[in-house]
Amino acid sequence: MIETAQEPFEVPLPSPRVKVSHQTMVAGSWMVGGRFLSRILDLLTMLALARLLRSVDFGLVAIAASIVSVVEAALELPLSQALVRLPTLKPSHYDTAFTLSLIRGSVLSLILCSISLPFARFYADSRLIPLICVLSFAPAARGLVSPRMADFARRLDFSRDFALEFGGKFAALLVSVTLALTFRTYWSIAAGTAVSPISATLLSYVLAPYRPRLSLKELSSFSGFLGWITGAQVLSAVNWQSDRLLLGKLTSLSALGLFSTANDIANIPLQTVFAPILRPLLSAFALVKHDVRRLASSYLASSTAVFTLTLPILVGESLIAGPAVRLLFGQKWSAAAPMLRWLALSLIPALFAVPFGPLVMALDRTRIFLRRNAFELCVKIPLIVVGAIKFQFFGVIFARFVSESATVFYCMLMVRRLVGVPIREQLRPLWKSITGAIGMAVVVGLCIPHIGDICSPFSLGTAIALAVLMGAATYCGILLLLWRWTGSPQGIEAMVAEKIAALFKRPDSQRGPQVY
Repeated sequence: MIETAQEPFEVPLPSPRVKVSHQTMVAGSWMVGGRFLSRILDLLTMLALARLLRSVDFGLVAIAASIVSVVEAALELPLSQALVRLPTLKPSHYDTAFTLSLIRGSVLSLILCSISLPFARFYADSRLIPLICVLSFAPAARGLVSPRMADFARRLDFSRDFALEFGGKFAALLVSVTLALTFRTYWSIAAGTAVSPISATLLSYVLAPYRPRLSLKELSSFSGFLGWITGAQVLSAVNWQSDRLLLGKLTSLSALGLFSTANDIANIPLQTVFAPILRPLLSAFALVKHDVRRLASSYLASSTAVFTLTLPILVGESLIAGPAVRLLFGQKWSAAAPMLRWLALSLIPALFAVPFGPLVMALDRTRIFLRRNAFELCVKIPLIVVGAIKFQFFGVIFARFVSESATVFYCMLMVRRLVGVPIREQLRPLWKSITGAIGMAVVVGLCIPHIGDICSPFSLGTAIALAVLMGAATYCGILLLLWRWTGSPQGIEAMVAEKIAALFKRPDSQRGPQVY
């Protein structure tokens, strides 16, 4: 009998002749849309839990979640990305990816359960033992998503990722709020954290059917790609979670809860725009990686677009931090407002090199990730330790800003080496966005003093909305004027202008000549 199950087959890929920027924009729209809705659900969940629970509950879960994140990164296997970049896929590739994910999930859960006791003793809180064990199910489930989801990523079709994102977050919202209303316990936060990836994983097998089979036949196809990524992920997790772990030892759980909540809010814009756009960018860069000039052009276009979209959000988030926290979370969370204000600004350096990760992965130069993260670790850890001990939260925020700025400069040097784009050319298209953000900051800054004394929630919400609209109008107006002044070059402004013109175009103008 001829065994056809292992015959190689090609997943249809978009033609390189088709304009990649358009494909990436459509794919990115699905991802950003899904992530935007999921962030709204996250925010609704956070708002409900903040009203029902205490900051100490958030602090306790933050310590456990940070430990889980570090171990998860140590065992990170970006198998979906590996499948996307393989030229030909066989069923054995999917089986190998699933088997590796199952092994990784089992080992991860065992490690976390075994280290829960030492960490509970280190932080002098026995509640961390069951918390870490329960939270270990989240990363284990997240890695078991159907490997056939990679088929759609290779075609730049991310509509199913949209459904997974929304389904998982909606399930987490229902579970978390229900438990919080019933028991008023920190377990409602942990339950929602675990339910979200479990629900998304189950849904993935409905949207991308796959019958699990155990096999390591194609292990060689993954090993070279995953080695450097895994090491880089470990360093990245230590970089990202070191401040929470250190502050958890030096400060109270209540203060850590305020910091963690402010940090989560500050990261919502980045998680909404950055995370979902990375996969479409990887697919897009992979299509043109053999054409260096085209790859460099795609990198600059995507970098400018992300910077243009995200910079005003972070600046605006910083400006309205005080009244926004008072409106959304209540007076008892007011101490988180100064942290949110500076945390949002500390994230701005990351905007200068967002597509760097997809570029490196598309070129299969993943060793660079390890070097970059090692460089960041060497800069950040000493600053974090000194900052946390001397100045606590604001010392940590300053350390983040300095280390992130140094790391972005390193990434720009690598981009110059990889695709030949000088640093000045990477920075040159961004001046219009920076000018617009400065103008927006002036307008919103003039509005803030008039908002501070408002007590009515409705009036406060209306005043914040008006300030945001005025800031957005100022930013867009300055951007449009500068774009026209510079000769209306191609870019995100041109794409938006084209879409707006199409909306207002008369239907009759699209018809051919009429014969009577």
